[in-house]
Amino acid sequence: MDGSGERPGPLRAPDDRRQRRALAAVVEHLGAAGLDVDGAGIWRAGSAVLVGLPAVPALARVDEPARAGDARRQVEVAAVLARAEVPAVAVVGPAGQPIPTDAGPLTVWGWVPPVGAPAGPGDVARLARVLHDRTRGLGSAGGPPAGVPVHEPLATVRTELDRAEAVGATTAADLRTLRHAAADLADRWPAPDDDPLGAAVVHGDLHRDNVVPGPDGPVLADLELAGWGPASVDLAPQVVAVRRYGADPLVLDEVVAAYGADPRGWVGFEVLVDTYELWVTAWAVANRTASPGAEHEAEVRLSRWRTGTSPTWSLR
Repeated sequence: MDGSGERPGPLRAPDDRRQRRALAAVVEHLGAAGLDVDGAGIWRAGSAVLVGLPAVPALARVDEPARAGDARRQVEVAAVLARAEVPAVAVVGPAGQPIPTDAGPLTVWGWVPPVGAPAGPGDVARLARVLHDRTRGLGSAGGPPAGVPVHEPLATVRTELDRAEAVGATTAADLRTLRHAAADLADRWPAPDDDPLGAAVVHGDLHRDNVVPGPDGPVLADLELAGWGPASVDLAPQVVAVRRYGADPLVLDEVVAAYGADPRGWVGFEVLVDTYELWVTAWAVANRTASPGAEHEAEVRLSRWRTGTSPTWSLR
């Protein structure tokens, strides 16, 4: 959690203009702030560009310029989680984050050295329970605690679809289908207090790749969708893992046993599951030009919304 230990890697040189601008912004702004940017390189690129800072060690995140609000949300939620003693990545470096740059809002996160085996479904569920139990009582009058925005995944879906439209690699008909699905789910989105698991701070994209097996136990990473919402949101990805990614159905039994509650009988849970499927579809469509594999995966996921069925999805 404090960034000590193993350094982020492997890092690479930027391979497009967006990544070059992000790396240049990190080096300029964080170097001026006194951080050691020696050896900085691209760690990963998707909806944001992640730049590894091996000498700190830390990960710098550069979001799209239009997503300053999303970057601010991550910083605000991270502060609340730190106060609630929820194991999660922490903001490090200069004050006043996110830092505005020409490449987009910049945030810096302490590197958590991954140790041991990757998190399994039970680990993910137990960490979700810790997150919910330690934040459920923070709000007042059924609302979120100060500094925590409402979890709004469908707003993020719309942002990703706008990005997909700008890329120009998806048909207008498919984009209309996805936007219609988003509007329908928005009409049916449940109030957080309707959830039998209650309202809490939720991660919003909680799967094994967003949990780091740190030296002191599993740690939440990537707070892009985090906010105040129905707690069952964080169990929905495990259902999607079975329905779409081909995971063993027994995974769900492990998840509900580890979490200690089962939301599958609640009618609102299906809305949460469908919303998560739509979010990961929109993400894939917005990033479809990254490689031939990404293009294929976007088409696979789109078929679910065109016809209601599709081949097995691949984990991203």
